[in-house]
Amino acid sequence: MIRRGCLVRRVVSGFVAVVLTLGAIAPAQAQTTALNRVMRQKLADAQAVLAAVVTSNWAELERRSKALAAATDDAAWVVLKTPEYTRQSEAFVRAANDLVDAAARRDQEGAPLAYVALTMRCVQCHRYVARARIAGK
Repeated sequence: MIRRGCLVRRVVSGFVAVVLTLGAIAPAQAQTTALNRVMRQKLADAQAVLAAVVTSNWAELERRSKALAAATDDAAWVVLKTPEYTRQSEAFVRAANDLVDAAARRDQEGAPLAYVALTMRCVQCHRYVARARIAGK
């Protein structure tokens, strides 16, 4: 029988792989140097969040979750100027803030779920951006 912690790590690792794959699908010319920097930092922060969730490092979880939310303040973050992209970004910030809250509560059950929700926000937004670019919006 697989322990819950192992299962969470496997699920989250799978989500990270999907996010990396979706990032590779986007046209290379669409990625500016600044956007590439922001997305690389977002990935580093997300990986650190996973490590913090797995090890119950609440201070690191809070710090990196706040960094993820703050990434949306970078001008390079805004790759599309559409209402849907704005909604996607707002949902990402809410998910990052849910991680901050889980860290503050030292919530060993809620933190992994909040991380999965955050990862899903990334996947959904990357999917939206890829489709919008293909459609020429």
